[in-house]
Amino acid sequence: MKLGWSAVLLVAVAAGAQTTGVTGAAQAGAAGSPAVQTYTNPELHLTFQYPADLTPRDTAEVTLVGRRMMYGGDEEADPGHPKPDTCTKVLLSVGKGNEGSGKAGGVWVRVGLLDVDARCFPAQVFRNKKTIDPLLRNLVKQGTTVMGMMPLEQPAAYGIQGHRTSFCAAQGQPLTGTDLQTGDEQMMGVVVVAVEGHLVGWVLETSDAAIFNQLLGSVVDLGGGKPERLFPGQVGQGTGSMQ
Repeated sequence: MKLGWSAVLLVAVAAGAQTTGVTGAAQAGAAGSPAVQTYTNPELHLTFQYPADLTPRDTAEVTLVGRRMMYGGDEEADPGHPKPDTCTKVLLSVGKGNEGSGKAGGVWVRVGLLDVDARCFPAQVFRNKKTIDPLLRNLVKQGTTVMGMMPLEQPAAYGIQGHRTSFCAAQGQPLTGTDLQTGDEQMMGVVVVAVEGHLVGWVLETSDAAIFNQLLGSVVDLGGGKPERLFPGQVGQGTGSMQ
């Protein structure tokens, strides 16, 4: 399926580390909006809303993406000798369904939130957008570079409440340990925003294109006033599962 960007307007989102359920009229959306849960982190002045049907999951897959963001393909090339990683920390790992269930008609979703310590990079990188944008672009590109998956367009640079942000996505069937593409067709995306001396990263993975676009519209507040979408656009048609 050929995929591309379709621009949309930024829309409103909701302000704090804990997770709480939100249902009914408190969903901060129009009638019929899906129920959401809210993750808050006071240190990062971060509030993030995600679908209420996602439950806690093992952090291993999110950790792997964080390592790939920092070290590129080296981790996959030599998984037996991983670099020590003190720069990334998993803040949230939730999901539903089981990866590999898509061929039986099931849908799986995985959402992760990472804190990447900005002290792991030269301080001068964060002085202006001419230096920080290339860093963010490299992180999201490396995070979505997976054997068997094709990138969707180039990394996109934008802002969330005035904070520099980058997004990149890929689609395909990741290679297994036997170098075979035996898994589901899936989409994955990585968003990284520079905020409060940290780089906050979102990892989005699913076997369903409509859900992927729903996740891109998740509500984010970085303490800068009016909440905004995680990404101000859509990828592909945004309807139905990928075939």
